[in-house]
Order: sequence, then C-alpha cells, then structure tokens
Amino acid sequence: MMMTELDQKSLNYLEELLEKTQESFDGLSNRWNDLQPRKEFDVKISEDFHLGFVFGKLENDFVEWFYSEFGRSMTDHEYKQFWLKCRQLVRTLHKKYDFFYFQE
Repeated sequence: MMMTELDQKSLNYLEELLEKTQESFDGLSNRWNDLQPRKEFDVKISEDFHLGFVFGKLENDFVEWFYSEFGRSMTDHEYKQFWLKCRQLVRTLHKKYDFFYFQE
C-alpha cells in the first residue's frame, strides 16, 4: 500500500497556520506570566502544554481545509505527518526531548 504524502500546498497552508498559532501562543504566554506570580494558576508552560495548545488550535482548521481542498479525509499517514509538523515546531521552540504519543 502506497502512503500518501502531504503535498506542498498542504504543507504551505500548515506553515501559515503554525505561524499564526505561534503568535497566539506568544500572547497566551505573556498573559500566563502575568498571572503566575499571583498564583492564580499552578501550571507550567511545558512542551506538552504548548503542543496541546498548538495541536488543538490547528487540528480542526487544517482537517476542514484539507477536506474542502481535496474532497477527502486525510489518510492516517497524512494525519501523522500533520501531527509531526506540529510537534517539530514545538520541539524547535523548546529545544529539548520529551516523550510523545506517536512513535517515529
């Protein structure tokens, strides 16, 4: 069975979404830092937290766009590529290794 790769158009759209999401996360981080000293929240902005934010923010938009663009759902392999691209962004920002749900 041939695995379908995300095409360049999909990767370009995903990069746009990742960039916008990073801007949103920067805003969230600044707000979070304002609240932390007052102990209103006891949550650290970890790599897992950041990945959840990025993935949650993008997943619906990208899946809907993909379906409207190609008239089909992503294959499991394409979806995994999407996940790995989100993870790659977060890892680049955190520059540390952590355990994630998909094995490479």
